Amino acid sequence: MDGGYMGLAQMTDSRIELCDGRLFDPLNPDPALMSIEVISNALALCTRFAGQSRSFYSIAQHSVLVAVLSDQDHEAQRCALLHDADECFGLPDLPTPVKPLFPEYVAAQKRIGAAVDARYRISPDLHARIKPADRQALLIEKRRLKDLRNAGYWSTWSAGVSLPDWISIEPLGPEQSLSLIRSAFRRVFRDKLPVDRDWIRTRPGFILA
Repeated sequence: MDGGYMGLAQMTDSRIELCDGRLFDPLNPDPALMSIEVISNALALCTRFAGQSRSFYSIAQHSVLVAVLSDQDHEAQRCALLHDADECFGLPDLPTPVKPLFPEYVAAQKRIGAAVDARYRISPDLHARIKPADRQALLIEKRRLKDLRNAGYWSTWSAGVSLPDWISIEPLGPEQSLSLIRSAFRRVFRDKLPVDRDWIRTRPGFILA
């Protein structure tokens, strides 16, 4: 057997290096290492739909879209911007159709999500509140990024959800996505203001009717 492969197989350290140089164990997540800076960097570089879209489209831009579609109170806004932060720490999200096949992976990712929620005091009821906005965002995104011939397939994930007619997206690249999500985090976490229509109108990546 290849010696390099043997070396990898015998590794027992499950930590990964974060963008700030600190070491993080996805299997034993430490909330203290989950800074907004680390989260925003990963959200800007990670893509929706496992990269299977017509153009680069970051989870950062998706998160801002969910925020503008969500309730405008501070708690819901914080949750909206962080609702996919569990994907930032070594265990990227799996496509929804295959998640049931990997229960241990999904459970480990949920532990990461619970650590994010503990760090930023986000309760399960907040996730339930922003879920309708998350599903609306999916409708907006699939119209722009996916093949409309598969409308029947996508109806499985969008049943009962109405498509907002006042906003659409123009996908941003990684650098613009990072600038966008950092601005949104400052607005919500520092200034305690919502990601609302007036604010998003001044930002790249969104087209408002």
